Amino acid sequence: MKKILCLLILFLLFFTSCTKKEVKTQIDEIIERDVLTVGVKTDSKPFGFIDPVTGENDGFDIDVAKYIAKDILGSERKIKFVSVNPNTRIEAITSGQVDMVIATMSITPQRKFLIDFSLPYYLAGQTALVKENSNIHTFADLKHKTTIVLLGSTSEQNIRRIIPTAKLVGYKNYKEAFEAFKQGKADAISTDDTILSGFLMDNQGYRILKNKISHEPYAIGIKINEEDKSLKKNLDVIITRMSKDGTIKALKKKWNLK
Repeated sequence: MKKILCLLILFLLFFTSCTKKEVKTQIDEIIERDVLTVGVKTDSKPFGFIDPVTGENDGFDIDVAKYIAKDILGSERKIKFVSVNPNTRIEAITSGQVDMVIATMSITPQRKFLIDFSLPYYLAGQTALVKENSNIHTFADLKHKTTIVLLGSTSEQNIRRIIPTAKLVGYKNYKEAFEAFKQGKADAISTDDTILSGFLMDNQGYRILKNKISHEPYAIGIKINEEDKSLKKNLDVIITRMSKDGTIKALKKKWNLK
């Protein structure tokens, strides 16, 4: 009887091990698909924008995405870009529309409840852009002024917290925000210094305030998966390597970033 019971147990164990499905990791799924899907901005020069000559995605974040695609899939061409903005990028991650978002997204405690982050790959800071002849020189001068911000961004939250008396006008994307600012609809526009530097690359007659009111660590946003950290681990390894081998430094020089 004992022998029969032992044989039955062994049979059940063998049957279970044979019928158990192999669980694929996030990295396995990307490799099997052979395409990396990345959410990027298209209006945030020099980080993410559409090259007017080629019509292709270009910028610092685009180069980071291509490096990752080459590392994971062996070619920077095996990548699909999806346009996102501050209002859509988190949903793009949680819904599975993209594998990751590389779109000047800062790590914040609030966002960490919704998505996971890689190690930071760039440190920016929030400041403001004004006309060259403006009498605004510090954020204190914005107390009763009209300031343009991007809806759903950390910049909007920071201004509301630090300068509650400032009048805010929100826009969904940078193209609309900068156009409104050029038309004189506000005294200033506030966002990360990196984005404002991109605006100055194509426009004259403006200046950026010297002081910053925040530190914004840009990181890659991915879906939370407590049981599978393969994608996060891979991204952390890649970003660490990019920092150590001079790739990040070279990209900063390429895009005229400090």
